[in-house]
Amino acid sequence: MSSTEVNINIKVNIKLPNVHAHHAKKASAQEKLSLQFNKDSKVQTVLDVLAVAKQTKFLTNVQLKHNDAVLNDEQILSELTSAKALEKDIPLEVSVELKPYSFRESLRHAVIVRDLIGFSSETEDNLSEFAVSTGSKYESLNLSEIRQKDPEAEKKRKEEEEKAAAKKEETKEGEDPEKKGHFLDVTDEEKEATAKMVREIFKSQKESSLKQFFSTNSTLITSCVRSLNLSQYNPVPAFYKTKGHLLYLQIVTLEGESLHITATPAGFYVNKSTNSKFDPSLKTKIDDDLDTKSHGHKHESHPTETTFYSLFDLLAAHSKNFTSHIEKLDSKLATMENASYVKPQTAFLHKPWLISSVPSNNGDYSKLQQDYVDNIVNLERNFNDEFQAIKDLPTDAIASRIESERLLAKLIHEFSGVAANGAMLIVQNSMVAMNPDANESEQIFLKDNIFYSYVTDVIGTYSDKGGDAAARAASNQDLLTISILNRINLKDVRYLLTTIVDFGGKRLLAQTPVPGLLGTMGSEVVKDETTGEETLRDLENDIVVSYGYDETTKQIIKDETFDKILGDEFSKVFHLKKNNADDVWFSSQSKGIVGFDKRHYVLDLASTYPVDINFIKENYDNVDAESRYPHRQTLLRPELVEKWWNKKVEDEKDLTMEDAWKQGKFTYNPDAYQIPGVEDKTIDEISDYLNNDVIAGVINDFAEGNVTAPYTGSHLVDTLHRNGINVRYLGKVIKVAQAKLNEQEKQHTDRLDEIKVSNAEHEAWEAAYLEKIQKMIKERQDKINRFVQEGKEVPKELSEGLKLDDNEIRKATKSDPVIVGKDELLPVIGMAYMEIISRALKHIFRTYANELPVAAIPSMVAYFFNLLFGFTYNVAPEVENVDEFYPVSSYAFSSVTRDTLIQSIIKETKLRFRVDLTIETLEKYVSYKNLMIKEISSKFGIQLINKNYFFSKDEFESYKQTQDKKVRSKIVEPATTFSKDDMIIIPLVKSSNYNSILSEEFWGQGTALVAEEKKEDGLTLMAQSIAILEDVKGVVHSDVAEKYLSMATVYSRIGLIPEAIAFCRKACVIYERTDGIDSFELLRALNNLALLELSNESPLNAASIYKRIIEISTIFELKEFHHPITASIFNNLEQVALGTSNMKLTVEVLNNLAEIIVNLDGKDNVAYGFTESRLGNLCASTKEYNAALEHIVHAENVFTKELGSNDHFTVSAKQWINGLTNLLNDLRQQKILKQDQDAADSSPVVPHGKKAHSKKQPASNPKLAEKSVDELLNFIEGDEHKKSSNGSKNQKKKNGKK
Repeated sequence: MSSTEVNINIKVNIKLPNVHAHHAKKASAQEKLSLQFNKDSKVQTVLDVLAVAKQTKFLTNVQLKHNDAVLNDEQILSELTSAKALEKDIPLEVSVELKPYSFRESLRHAVIVRDLIGFSSETEDNLSEFAVSTGSKYESLNLSEIRQKDPEAEKKRKEEEEKAAAKKEETKEGEDPEKKGHFLDVTDEEKEATAKMVREIFKSQKESSLKQFFSTNSTLITSCVRSLNLSQYNPVPAFYKTKGHLLYLQIVTLEGESLHITATPAGFYVNKSTNSKFDPSLKTKIDDDLDTKSHGHKHESHPTETTFYSLFDLLAAHSKNFTSHIEKLDSKLATMENASYVKPQTAFLHKPWLISSVPSNNGDYSKLQQDYVDNIVNLERNFNDEFQAIKDLPTDAIASRIESERLLAKLIHEFSGVAANGAMLIVQNSMVAMNPDANESEQIFLKDNIFYSYVTDVIGTYSDKGGDAAARAASNQDLLTISILNRINLKDVRYLLTTIVDFGGKRLLAQTPVPGLLGTMGSEVVKDETTGEETLRDLENDIVVSYGYDETTKQIIKDETFDKILGDEFSKVFHLKKNNADDVWFSSQSKGIVGFDKRHYVLDLASTYPVDINFIKENYDNVDAESRYPHRQTLLRPELVEKWWNKKVEDEKDLTMEDAWKQGKFTYNPDAYQIPGVEDKTIDEISDYLNNDVIAGVINDFAEGNVTAPYTGSHLVDTLHRNGINVRYLGKVIKVAQAKLNEQEKQHTDRLDEIKVSNAEHEAWEAAYLEKIQKMIKERQDKINRFVQEGKEVPKELSEGLKLDDNEIRKATKSDPVIVGKDELLPVIGMAYMEIISRALKHIFRTYANELPVAAIPSMVAYFFNLLFGFTYNVAPEVENVDEFYPVSSYAFSSVTRDTLIQSIIKETKLRFRVDLTIETLEKYVSYKNLMIKEISSKFGIQLINKNYFFSKDEFESYKQTQDKKVRSKIVEPATTFSKDDMIIIPLVKSSNYNSILSEEFWGQGTALVAEEKKEDGLTLMAQSIAILEDVKGVVHSDVAEKYLSMATVYSRIGLIPEAIAFCRKACVIYERTDGIDSFELLRALNNLALLELSNESPLNAASIYKRIIEISTIFELKEFHHPITASIFNNLEQVALGTSNMKLTVEVLNNLAEIIVNLDGKDNVAYGFTESRLGNLCASTKEYNAALEHIVHAENVFTKELGSNDHFTVSAKQWINGLTNLLNDLRQQKILKQDQDAADSSPVVPHGKKAHSKKQPASNPKLAEKSVDELLNFIEGDEHKKSSNGSKNQKKKNGKK
C-alpha cells in the first residue's frame, strides 16, 4: 500500500446544534466544525472525534444527519458524496442532531460527564481497586522549551566548522582547550544554572534519598465538583415515570451547595428535593428566594426554570467555581504533553513498588453505585462473541483494518481488566464456584462469560513432567503462543481470549469458553425398567474434541477440515511438521474443537514450541528427584526459533524468506522428546544453537558494548528474551560472562608482561642510543677543537646539527590497550545474581503464601523482609498477628528462621538456575537492599509505603537527631524494620500481547525508504505508522513509547535534533506511566534525551536529566555493579562544562570522574590515565602548573605500564613533564631574580665603580609571565613536538570508564 492511498481524505463540515454555551463570556457554541477524515472512514469515526472535541465532548446522545436523513454508524463517508465532489475536494455537509434521552443514555451521560470533569484521575485504570498508581515525576525535571535553531545561524556555524576542519592539520593539539572545544550558545544565566545543577549532581552521586525520589506529585486532574452520584430517591416512582422522569442525581458543588437533579428525555434540571424531602419538580426563582430566606444566607443567583441538555451546562450555570476550575484545568493540561494525563486504552498503568503514601479515599457514593451503573450502561458482554465477530470484519481498506485492529486491542485489554477483577473476587472468597464441594485447587468458576480455574495439574496431564510446576510453566507458554497468534490474522483458526492473574502465591487462568462447551443439550426422562423409577438425565454435549488430544478417550482424534485449516498457515507460522500422515499438525497435547458457532477453535497450545532437549537431558531426565529441575516443561522461546529459522534461510543459497515460508522449510515436530520414541534432529539442532551460539553471542555483544549494560535484573531478562534465551539459563550466562572476563583479564595480564619486557628493552636501547649520541657529540667537539687549535676555519658540516640515521631512531608507536570489559560484563554478572536470588525468593514466597488467607500474606512478607533486610536492626523479629481468625503461629512461615530462609534460597537457585550460591555471595547481593526489594516486590506483587525504613539502630538514632526536639521525644522506636501495615499485596496480570500489523508494515516501508536516502517519504510513512499505532493502542502504551524512541534515533541521525527531542520527550512521558520512574526503559530513554538536549545546545536540560539518572543510579547502588552509566554521564558533563566555558567546573567534573575510576579499579588503568591527562591539560590552560605536572606524572605512570614506554601517549606525557618542569624552574628563577631586583632597589646605593653582585645570576626569561596560554603550551612541548597528549581526545572509547 502507498502513502497516497492512506492520504485520500474527505473534508467534513459539521453543523453543531444550538445548546447552552460553556462559558458565559463567550458566544454560543461554535456553529460549525471542519474536520478531515480518510475517505474510507465510517460515520462512527466522526462520532468518535466529536466525543473528544472540546465543543462537543459533553454531547453524548447525538446522531448525524445528511440531507435530512439520519446516518447509520456503519456508513462509509465516501459513499455519502460523489466521486466528482471527492475529486474537487467539495466538503461533505452533515449536522449534529440531539436525541431524546432514555434511562440508559441519561445514566451514560452522567458517567461520561463525571469522567470529563475530573472524577477520573490520570492515575486510575482497571486495576485501581486492587493496586496503586502514582503521579508523574517527569514535569519536575523542569525542562525548558525545545530550542529551535536559526537556519541562517546554523548555516554560518557549519561553514565555520568546515573552515576549522580544513585548518585541523595546522592546529596544534596542545592548543588552549577553551579554543578547541565547541562552545554552546547559551546565556550567562543558563551557564550559571547549569553549573549549579552539575554541582548538585556531585552531591546526588554521593547520596540520594529513596524516600524523596519516590515522592511523586499529586494527581494532575482534580474534580470540579465535590460529588456527583445517583440520588437516594432512585428508582423513579411509578407516578413520575409517566411524567418522563428517568432518574435523579445529586451534585455537591465546590461552593458546598447541594443540587438535586431530575433527568428527563429533554435533559436535566434542578428540582426542589432536599436531603430530607423528595420533590422532583422544576425549581423556580420563587423557590430559590424561599430557600434563601429559610436558610438565612443568600445563594448565588442561578438561572431557573431551565432544562439543560447537558449536565456540564447545568453546572456551569449554577457554580462559578466550577467554571473557573474547568478553565484552570484546561489551561494546565494545554501546557502539558497529552500522554501525561490521558487514560490508557489498551494498557495498565505501572504499579510501583513504592507508593507515595497511603492513598486518600474521599467519600464518594458513586463508587458503590459503579456495578449497578455498569450493568445498565454496559450491557452484559460475551467477550468471545465480540472477539470472533471482530475477526470476521472485512479488512480490505486501510480504514477498516485500523478499526479492526483498534477494536481487537481494546477488547483484549478490557477482557484482561474484567478477568483480573473476577480473579480477585475468587481469591477473596467472594465468588461461588461451579463445584463448591471440590478442593480449592480443583474449583472452577464462571462469571460474565469468563471461565476461571486455578493453574494446577488437576487431571494429571503433567504428572510425569513436574505436576503443578509444569502446569504453571505451561500456562505461560500457552499465553505466549496466543500472543504470536495475535500478530497474524488467521481467519479460519480461532483461539480463546486468555489472561493469567497471580496473587499471593496463587495463579488463576481466565479464558473465554468455547461456545457451547459449558452448556447442556437439554435433558431426557429415563425410566428404570426394574424399579419403574423415572429420573432426569442430561443429554450428551456434542461440542467435543474434534482434532488432537481427547482427555476423555485418551486418544488422538483426526479431522480432515481441521487438518487442512492448520496445514495452510498455522503450521507455517510456527514451522511445524508432522512425523507421519496420521499425526496432527500441532502438539498431540493440544485440542481442536468446533464450537456451537461452527468456528474452529484451538486450545491448550502450550507445547507448540519445541522442548529444550539439551537442558532436559542434563537437568531432568535420569537426574535424581532432589537435584533435578522442578519440571520438564522446558520449551525453547519463539524468539530463538525465529532466529534459528532466519539463520537457516540466510545460510541457504538462492533461497528467499518468502519462498522458505511458502515451502515450509526448516520445520520441527513439536511432539519430539515429549512422546516416548518420537525424536527430531532439528530440535537437537535448535537446542545446540542456543547453547553454543546464541548465549555466547549475547555475552560477546555485551563485552563489545553493542548492547547496553543492564540497569536491573529485569533489564537483563528483557535482553535475554529478545534473543531467545530462557531465564533458566541465567546461571550459564554468569559462567559464560565470567569466562569471557577471565579471558580478557588474562589477555591484559599477558599484555602487561609483554609491555614490561618491551619497556626494559626500550630503556636499554634509549640508554645505548643516548651513549652513542654523546659519543658522536664528543667526537665532533674534538674535531672542532683541533681546527680551532690549528687556527683553521671550522667546516660547515661540523657547525650544523648532528646528522642522525632516521632508521635508527625509534618513533613513537600507537597501540590499542587491552581493555578488560568490567563495565560491560560485571553488570551482567551482578544483575544475573540479583535476578536469580529475587526469583528464588519469589518461589519461596509463593510456596508459603499458597496456604494463607489474603489478610495474612502481608504479615508473611513483612516477616521475611525483616529476616533478610532488617536482621541488623532486630536479630529476632517476631511474626505479626492478623486477628483471632488467622493465628499466624499455625502457618508454616512462622517457623522459618534467617538460616533456614537462606538455605532455602541457596537450594532454589541450585534447582532452578544450576548455580552453586555461597552464603557470602548471597549476603553480598542482599545487601543491595533497595534494588533487591524492588525486584522481589515486582515479581511477587508488593507495594510498600514510601517512608523511612531503618535497617540498623544507628540509622534510627541518626533519624531521631534530625528531628525537632519536641518531636524527637514522641517518636516511637519501631519493633522491626518492616510491618504488615507498610504494604499491600497486588495482583500481577499477564495479558496476551497484540501488535498492529498495519503499523508494522508502514514502519518497515518507512525505514527501508530512509535507508535508501528517500528520507521525506520514509519519515512520512513512519509518522503514519505511529499514528496508526496510537489509534489502535492509544497514546499511553509502551509499544508507542518504543516507536517514539526509535523515531527520535532516526531523526537525530539525519540532523533533525529538535524534532528528535520532541519524540524522545514523549517517549519518556509514556514510559514513566507504563513502566515506572525507575524502570530500565525510562532510564534508557532519559539517557538518549540528555544526549539530544546537549546536541541541541541545551546544557541545563541535559544536566537536569543527568541528575535524575544519577539519583536512580545512586539509590540502586549501580556503581557497586561496576555499571558504566555514572562514568559515562561524567564524561558528558565534561562536555557540558567545557561548552559553557567553565574551566573550573570542568576540573571538578574530571576530579569526580577520577575518584569514581579509582574507587572501582584503582589507578592502574588506562581510563584513569586519560582522565589525569585531561586534567593536566586543563590545569596547564589555567596556569595551574604544579597541579598540571602532578596529573601528567600520574598519566605518564599509567601509560608507561599499560601502553609502553614508546607509545605516543607516553612519549607525549614525558615531553609534557619535561616542558612543565622546565617551565616551573624558569618561573622559579624569574621569581628569585625579581626578589633580588626588588632587594637591590631597596638596598643602599652602591659606590660608583663597585658591582652589587660579583657572581653571575642564572639566565631567565623576563617575558615568560607575559606569554599567552598557547605560547606557554608551545614552550612546554618544545619546538620539535607537534602532537601533544591532548591526542587522547581522539581515543573516545578510552576516555570513559573502562
